[in-house]
Amino acid sequence: MRAPDVPPTPDAAPAKLDRRMASLDGLRGVACLAIFVFHGWLYTMPTPQASARDGVGEYAVHELRLALVSFFVLSGFLLYRPWVKAALGGRSRPDLRVYVRARVARIAPAYYAALIGSIVLLWGLSGTTGLRLPPAGELPLFFVFAQNFSPNSVLKLNPPMWSLAVEVCFYAVLPLLGWLAVKLPRDRRAQALVPLALVAGGILFNWSIAGESRGLTFSKTLPAVAPYFGVGMLAALLLHGRTPGQSARRAMVAGGMTLVAADAFVKAIGPAGAFDPFPWFSIFRDLPSGIGFALITAYLASSLKGGVLSGRVLAGMGTISYGFYLWHVPVLLFLRGHGLLPLDPVLGTLVALGPALAVATLSWFALERPAIRWAARRNGRARREREATLRRGADGRAGGREVGTVRA
Repeated sequence: MRAPDVPPTPDAAPAKLDRRMASLDGLRGVACLAIFVFHGWLYTMPTPQASARDGVGEYAVHELRLALVSFFVLSGFLLYRPWVKAALGGRSRPDLRVYVRARVARIAPAYYAALIGSIVLLWGLSGTTGLRLPPAGELPLFFVFAQNFSPNSVLKLNPPMWSLAVEVCFYAVLPLLGWLAVKLPRDRRAQALVPLALVAGGILFNWSIAGESRGLTFSKTLPAVAPYFGVGMLAALLLHGRTPGQSARRAMVAGGMTLVAADAFVKAIGPAGAFDPFPWFSIFRDLPSGIGFALITAYLASSLKGGVLSGRVLAGMGTISYGFYLWHVPVLLFLRGHGLLPLDPVLGTLVALGPALAVATLSWFALERPAIRWAARRNGRARREREATLRRGADGRAGGREVGTVRA
């Protein structure tokens, strides 16, 4: 999943911005590949079951699932920045029409293509090990991003799409959160109330359903994962107008990586019986990883050196990561359904990598990039028209004051 580019700041050189964005794209690319390896391991099992782990290697591969948390954190960080600038920097609030147009153009074309493609490729493969198809009557839910609200459709057909349903809910709520932010005092501590409230609300929601056996229709929702978006928003707020020094950036990346690794380790040994994780795992879920990814994201967004993540391969992977994320599980299941997927995690993953990359690349060039450019052109015209209207209004008010002065 790829969020919109970081808006440029007046004092930032284009080359520096390019490196920063390439680094965030590289992080997205690494996260997407990690999820692919996790699913490659899962769908090459004789009977796919994430809880069936044996040995250190399988426990480590299972915790690659944490990469999904970074997508939510990145969305919170990048999409909240315009509202932070409006709340703290005195800039005008983001235009709602511009925001909606950009989000629809970025998400919808590739999503619907992958959804229809999943139905076409997988519907006739009923009985394939690992494939879970929803009842035909539940398919309309996928077209309105509501598949998470029915136990008959959540994590069915194309399981990773559950996160897109959550993302769309966040997109719908974000303008309200931004509106609340600009109503608060222009003080960083006061502004922190909005993302902190989102984090606290998510924790309270998870606490309310812990141990209740409510099922996936509760755990795969925006309230359940809201803390990940919230820490990303908080990182955007804390970084606004600041340039951390070298020692601070080192502490951010070291702390972030430590938190993610510690969260993975604790989650790995908890289910193994080393200790009883309830209720902490159910309530806080992967919030330590969320904080860790927020620190890493802030480090990359403030670093002038792109490093490995800004290299052509990883940044390019980040560019096509949304299509890759949408298509990689249908590719795995299609290959398995036709007996083309080796039931070996390494070999099976390598076999599926090529087709998944090819479809993702096609999705980017044929659908995603044209839609983004169309929205950018429309939004550019909308911004120019809005600025012209504001200038005419300002000129009119100034003219009125001059006339009033002469009459006085």
